[in-house]
Amino acid sequence: MKKIYSCLLLLASLLLFIMGNEVKWNLNEVPLFHEQSATAFAETIQSKPFITEKEFDQVLTLTNNQPIFMKQGNLKRIGELQANQAVALIGEDEEYYEIRVGKMPAFIRKGQAKVEKNVMKTPLHTERLGAVKTDQQTPVYTEANLESDVLIQLRKGYRYPIIQEEKDWYVIKIGERAGYIHKPSVEMDEGLPVLLYHQVLPRKQMKTEISTISSENFEKQMAYLADEQFTTLTSQQLYDYLEGRLVVPEKALIITFDDGLLSSKEYAYPILKQYGFTSLQHIISSRMDRDKDGPPFDGGGLLKYLTVEDLVELQDVFQFEAHTCALHELGKESGAGLVFEHTEEEIIDDLQKNLQHVPSAVSIAYPYGQYNEEFIAAAKEVGLLIGYTTVEGYANMDRSNYEVNRFGMTEKRSFKDFATYVDGDMRWP
Repeated sequence: MKKIYSCLLLLASLLLFIMGNEVKWNLNEVPLFHEQSATAFAETIQSKPFITEKEFDQVLTLTNNQPIFMKQGNLKRIGELQANQAVALIGEDEEYYEIRVGKMPAFIRKGQAKVEKNVMKTPLHTERLGAVKTDQQTPVYTEANLESDVLIQLRKGYRYPIIQEEKDWYVIKIGERAGYIHKPSVEMDEGLPVLLYHQVLPRKQMKTEISTISSENFEKQMAYLADEQFTTLTSQQLYDYLEGRLVVPEKALIITFDDGLLSSKEYAYPILKQYGFTSLQHIISSRMDRDKDGPPFDGGGLLKYLTVEDLVELQDVFQFEAHTCALHELGKESGAGLVFEHTEEEIIDDLQKNLQHVPSAVSIAYPYGQYNEEFIAAAKEVGLLIGYTTVEGYANMDRSNYEVNRFGMTEKRSFKDFATYVDGDMRWP
């Protein structure tokens, strides 16, 4: 028996040694890009108890159906709460009751209603699993049953955060209680399109198509977005969407420019302003004012950059974001991004210098799309919420908020590809 026990102990030790080496190898590996599994997250959530009973001090019950609004500058209608359906209040003022849709504050005009202490069934887990898109007015039921009462009617043309998936149903949190959306009535949200531009020049000035798009094609793309009634979002709004704190229109996207090139002022800015769009502009602060008084840029030679004065002048269209101060370079020996030659503390120092010029920034665009764990940690340390890569795909919960996909737009991209991407139909293997 002792012999058998000794053999088993030896075998267990050998397995632990092998596993230990493998774990060590995985921990030491720092891939350029990382994947985050939304499926694994969903399975973890679904394996735990989901609904519990809880007493709330203020529970609202309407006598009549009432519209629900979100506040984005002004109030926008996102649904209709049904009469006799109890929801928890999180606040009120003279005109509105305030509840939550997902994690987002939502507002209901005061009317005939009662507010009282009550016990309701509420979800234990509130992390965003994903979102669904509505192409029609969509009922949310009180139970996973088409014969149950309707809690709320969701408005057509929006993306709503969901927290759970149960067979033929998606679960959404409304007023601290679970609501059930029948899967055939909606489609799963693929995520938001994020467009990446660098240089915009008239076609006759273009010396290369690398990182450059003609102003003619840029205007054609913006005209399409305007005709299709797209809304442009900020990095803060993207962050809130990814965190389940914001309901956004189905036709929403983010436009980004990297490097802070002067051509974006000369050619992109007036087009964006003409169509009423806003855009992010990621600034390399060490290059601002470089060759400020030199000859105008002619499509070749040394690039020209925005100045401190430009940032003030263009802020009605551009939101200025981080792109490092002096780390947007390639290492002379390695050819990889200069950031890989710096410690987390050195990156933090560089980003802090960058943020002195763009103090309202909430996002970082990684130089050349390259980053590692130290870069992400540094971005978090200085308070940035979003990290933009150059990996193509939609911005969604499949990846970390610090690994947001973008779609690079150059003269080489066809207009068909552009339209397919912004319409949500592009697929990647």
